[in-house]
Amino acid sequence: MKQYLTIFTFCVTMSGSAAAFPVSGTNGGDDSGWTAGRESFRTAFDQQDINSFVDGLLQQIESGAEQFAEEGKWRVDNSANDEDDSTKNIERGKEGAITFNGNTEIGVDDKIDGDIVVKGGTLTVLGVVNGDALVINGNIVVKDGGKITGNARAINGKVTKEDHGEIGGYMEEKSSASDAGYSWSSRRPRSSHTFNDLWLDEQTLSDNFIFRYNRVEGPFLGLGSEKKFYWDGSKLISAHGSIGYGFKIHRWRANLGIDRQLATVDALYEIGFEGHNITATKDEWIMDLGENNATALLWHEDYRDYFTRQGASVHMARYTKEKDLSTQVTFEYIVDKYSSLSNGTDWSLFRPSHSFRTNPAVNDGVMHSVRGSLGISTLEQQRKHSVGWNIFASGEKGGDAFKGDFNFTQVILDIRRFQPLSTYDNLNMRVRVGSLEGDNIVQKSFEIGGANTLPAYGFKEFSGNRMVLANVEYVLDGHMFSGVFFWPSSFNMILFFDAGATDTVAATKSLVEGFDNIGSSLLKSDVGFALGWAESARLGFAWRTDVARPVSVFLRFSKPF
Repeated sequence: MKQYLTIFTFCVTMSGSAAAFPVSGTNGGDDSGWTAGRESFRTAFDQQDINSFVDGLLQQIESGAEQFAEEGKWRVDNSANDEDDSTKNIERGKEGAITFNGNTEIGVDDKIDGDIVVKGGTLTVLGVVNGDALVINGNIVVKDGGKITGNARAINGKVTKEDHGEIGGYMEEKSSASDAGYSWSSRRPRSSHTFNDLWLDEQTLSDNFIFRYNRVEGPFLGLGSEKKFYWDGSKLISAHGSIGYGFKIHRWRANLGIDRQLATVDALYEIGFEGHNITATKDEWIMDLGENNATALLWHEDYRDYFTRQGASVHMARYTKEKDLSTQVTFEYIVDKYSSLSNGTDWSLFRPSHSFRTNPAVNDGVMHSVRGSLGISTLEQQRKHSVGWNIFASGEKGGDAFKGDFNFTQVILDIRRFQPLSTYDNLNMRVRVGSLEGDNIVQKSFEIGGANTLPAYGFKEFSGNRMVLANVEYVLDGHMFSGVFFWPSSFNMILFFDAGATDTVAATKSLVEGFDNIGSSLLKSDVGFALGWAESARLGFAWRTDVARPVSVFLRFSKPF
């Protein structure tokens, strides 16, 4: 317990340190952070030095840390010295793997359930490999629309992924089997250390770097390590966290988490502790972090609101990750001190005459709460389409027996369905409902309107302690119009409809009450179309359905949901 208090004190007291770094006008960020790519930092930093620093920091926290990589997945007989004989050292385990000799192609309509090995040829993937791929003396090429759900390894070859190809695990190239030090194991742990579902916290790091920009912090630079999920049980205790500096608010921000994980055949169990002193936001679901940073930096638009969250939490969780189903169940106890933040900068590269929105104040005070959440995902990527359900529900109770300055109960339900109708068109839908009972707390209330919610209306034009929102889009692939009339096949046509409403009801009403007030007078809707390209980018045109208003034009580089 003393160790946890020391870690908590470290994270909390970080906000008290200020640095005198004179920086000209820029824009601030939230705790999620916009990551900078490997190439943009390579000239300014030595990657090996940065990685050594981060690894050294975590090794002081983790108990019995092992080399960062999946263990037990591959093993090679160390007696192999001749590269030409490398294929002799590949062993098949009890579960085995599908083995091919020579050039091999997984066709567009083909689906391989299991691991695959190709000897002496190139593996070309246009369909789906539900497992890992190993090629000896050849290359791996994942074509546009192809998918390998696990890891891709080439011995004496290269791994190549085209623009819309997908590799769920990691890629590795080795000059020989003896260099690789791996071969097939009888046990097949789930690939990689990730757990990427739509209801998880957004990923913020790239090569241990953090960069973000918004109207509160200005530029934010930091280092960190993402949370990892050790499905193979190779680590029992792991740490994750970050530390960085906001140049316009002159504050250090940090968080540190320690998790004890237990991997079983069916699930991954976890208990953990986290301390944090961060610039937080509740708007992750509205705008993708990378796009928000870009619009703030380039176009003088910041689609998130920010506040300081300083405190700690303990949690327990259960995760599952199968081929067609992922689940998460978490329970946590949270103690947070909330405080408002004001704009720190009004600089952007373009539109200098435009000003950022004022960052709204929140309800300052200490919040003690318990929170439970459930996530279920059956999402699969099929060629250019996603198919399946993604469901997330959370409930949080604060105050009363837990004390603190706020008494409230909040419930959020988010249901998404991605449904291909044919090879060339699909229907995507989202329904999101929120209810807040008790104190009307700004940081726990709901806002809709504008970007990715009701695009024909003003940003966050509607707010309250009750919310309903529905979004529907019909996406037609550009190839659908081939041969019918001239249409660039790289452009998709997107038709969409949005409807939603908010209301503020008496604090005494229960969570399920108050929605009956949301009728035709409060319900707002819009219709429109967009031209889409590069999978997620779109230029859209939206019209209100209640009154005649000019068209709302928007450009987005990430999907609305």
